[in-house]
Amino acid sequence: MPNKKLTLKWTPFALSCLDQIYDYIAFKEKSDAPAFKFVNEIFERVDQLIDFPESGQAEPLLAEIGRDCRYLVHASYKIIYEYLPVQDTVIITDIFHTSQYPEKVKRSSE
Repeated sequence: MPNKKLTLKWTPFALSCLDQIYDYIAFKEKSDAPAFKFVNEIFERVDQLIDFPESGQAEPLLAEIGRDCRYLVHASYKIIYEYLPVQDTVIITDIFHTSQYPEKVKRSSE
């Protein structure tokens, strides 16, 4: 029996964060090429969740407010996601640079 594949979804908020990251890198590097490369790396990193949805660590700051979220790290960016096993779905909810204020992680739940 083949394994059932999970559905991977991105919230509009997470996609907006990814757009901002792209814009920042393109501006900083004065080229779209490194920004495009980095965003593709983020997508590749997130793709691992299709086969290993619990591979990220639990996000303690969201657990404090009753959210069962996990995270992956790519370079200096934290990728926040929720795994919904009953729906066979992983939802990417936020992406931000880890040098930002840690409590910022709670913004995607408001």
